[in-house]
Amino acid sequence: MALTLSMGVFAYSNFDLSYRLSGTAGGMLKDGRVDKWLQGPMAGGTFAVEFHPTGGLHSLQQWNNASIGVGTTYMNLGNNEKLGNMVALYGYLNLPFFSSKHFRIGIRPTVGIAFLDKRYINTLPEGKEPYSRNDGGFNESNQNIGSVLNAYLAGELFMDFPIKDGWEIICSGGFYHVSNGSVMAPNGGYNIFGGELGLRYHPENQTGRFRPRSDVPHRLYDGVDKPWAVEISMTGSARQVYYGDNYGGMKFFGVASIKAAAYWVPLSIFRLGAGLDAFYDGYYACVNDQFASQNPGAVTTSFGKTYLKESNVANCFRLGFSIQPELIIGKLTAGFHVGFYLYDPVKNLEPFAEAKAADEAGTPLNRGLFYAYDYMQASNKQDGWCYMQLVLKYHVLDHLFVQVSMKSHGVRAEFVDAGLGVAF
Repeated sequence: MALTLSMGVFAYSNFDLSYRLSGTAGGMLKDGRVDKWLQGPMAGGTFAVEFHPTGGLHSLQQWNNASIGVGTTYMNLGNNEKLGNMVALYGYLNLPFFSSKHFRIGIRPTVGIAFLDKRYINTLPEGKEPYSRNDGGFNESNQNIGSVLNAYLAGELFMDFPIKDGWEIICSGGFYHVSNGSVMAPNGGYNIFGGELGLRYHPENQTGRFRPRSDVPHRLYDGVDKPWAVEISMTGSARQVYYGDNYGGMKFFGVASIKAAAYWVPLSIFRLGAGLDAFYDGYYACVNDQFASQNPGAVTTSFGKTYLKESNVANCFRLGFSIQPELIIGKLTAGFHVGFYLYDPVKNLEPFAEAKAADEAGTPLNRGLFYAYDYMQASNKQDGWCYMQLVLKYHVLDHLFVQVSMKSHGVRAEFVDAGLGVAF
């Protein structure tokens, strides 16, 4: 993702650079699985290069001289044996919502990748068989992370104070999420609250104060002059669900999405959309293995979230409506979509214990379009009526873009997918 942002920046030749160096610290949110491994403080450092457009990327200049950054963060997670270390590479956007000569405050959305050296497979005690439900090794290993490569997502509030000769004091704090989007189990992920304190050096700003907003020509957004757009995209990938499935192996299930939306562009850096989302998740065609004896030919999974008594591909499809705010950065758009299900055939089959009890009592669940649930609870409970998507699009041609998205329910990722889309 850092590479994608860099490509977007270098498509424009007029910019100046600044350099950010800071110390970072944080604490991990407890979730019932990682709690016992939390020992010491999490600490590390960050280095980043920031690009300040002076010619192209009019939308950034019009928004309080916003800037794009590419950075790397190292952090020790406080337990060398079970949690280890993280190195993240990412791109981000500095979006000041208040800027004066001597003070600036804003938000910093960040997307990238994180490498972790400790995960389930190499924290399992010696002699324990990996991915086996029968040897008791799960509770002695890192059950939150199953892969070396993971997504890195952050939302921060930052404050900057210019000193002199191009130097600034910087500080920020926010929320950081690390997971692989259920591509590889286990995938509880890490949720971290943290912050940084450091310095930025901006050679082109020697005045000891922030520049006012540039007087640039107003355009709806870079490269597009119309105040609306319609987009259709198709994406797909695969996911794993439970790392104890199949008594020594883990199944992959196909996933896919089709999205159609219309967007209105009220600001040079922002657009607001609404549309329909169709999802396919192959996990929902697999019966739970508690019923394997009743379905000897069926594909089964031991992940007890959904009360599935028969393999039915119709359970795999869901349809939703979402509101889609997106930031515009040249050819790149980044959005956080929030939606609700219009059609969800498995909503009355979750959580497992409640749905099973209702079925055995002869009174199956019958939820409406909206219903009470706790979307922060453990991932084997239920999804609920609300879903979220982090969506990144990069226009390779005027009417063609590539897209990567992560679908989640609260902080629990369902899947990551990628594909192509067309814009009109």
